[in-house]
Amino acid sequence: MERIPEGGFHRISVLRLSSLGDVVLTLPVVEALRAAYPEAEIVFWVKEEFADAVRFHPAISRVRCLERDASRLEDLVSMSAELEDHDLILDLHGSLRTRVLGFRQKALTLRTPSARLARERWVRARWSRPAPLTSVWKRYGEVIERIGLSILGPPRVHAGEEARMWAEERWRSLDLPVDTVALAPGAAWATKRWPERHWCALEAELAASGNGRLVVSTAAEKRAMPELAAQVERSAGATWVTEPLARAIALLSHCRRAVTHDSGLMHIAAACGVPVVALFGGTHPGLGFAPAGEGHTVLCREESCQPCALHGHGACPLGHHRCMVGIEPIQVTTALRESMPR
Repeated sequence: MERIPEGGFHRISVLRLSSLGDVVLTLPVVEALRAAYPEAEIVFWVKEEFADAVRFHPAISRVRCLERDASRLEDLVSMSAELEDHDLILDLHGSLRTRVLGFRQKALTLRTPSARLARERWVRARWSRPAPLTSVWKRYGEVIERIGLSILGPPRVHAGEEARMWAEERWRSLDLPVDTVALAPGAAWATKRWPERHWCALEAELAASGNGRLVVSTAAEKRAMPELAAQVERSAGATWVTEPLARAIALLSHCRRAVTHDSGLMHIAAACGVPVVALFGGTHPGLGFAPAGEGHTVLCREESCQPCALHGHGACPLGHHRCMVGIEPIQVTTALRESMPR
């Protein structure tokens, strides 16, 4: 147990620069800090491309964005001066950048213990039957146990009032069925992606069942799936959106269920309270990144070569990509039926 200053903490910084899913998974820690120290200033440090995942959270006083080009040592040293009057720093990233930011600060600094060796065992020594790692959001929660706090529940994300009102109007204009399923077919790494033909088959099956389909992705991801994009374009009850993050969050909150890869949008959907069917390919839920909370379904084939990397590859190292090709659309529709909110 760390020594807590008399009167508690007054200026707190939480450092988690990337990526989208990891940023979302820190939110229970922020909520616990706010509950314990309602008058404290809580500053969240994050890369600007992920800032809208935390910008509107009521527990956060201010977001400190790192510009895309802020990578030089002198930039980070200059920024670190902003932490000099803080009395608590939570480094939930543990990267070289965050260590530079927190270097030689007077504040109590707490870091998440590294799980790299345990994760490497999953990738390189699966034959040794490693135990599943603690969920990442719970691992973050273990950090604040050192100051006598506990997380209260899984992450909940906020889109902000402007995005919420925009989404209300957009949702009415789309006139989608009540039972609309969000589809998130994008992922940063190719080995995490379900084949486009499977997404097309799933979209067609959902259409035949009378479900609405809201496809959510970046513009680049949409361009990479021309067959699915064309199918959605001509389908009634379906639309594809490539909105900024806050608006995407607000729209996702209107959906009844979601189908995603192991991606940032998987964690966003779960944090919106939407039951998720998550497809795991080149990675594995045993690494601690399954969707947080109850009511979610993970489809993972448990291939002997899975996981092939901590985060993913540009192509299947063995050339067959069975971990994703082998997940059939019928398995996904079955999981969706079983996850239907009652």
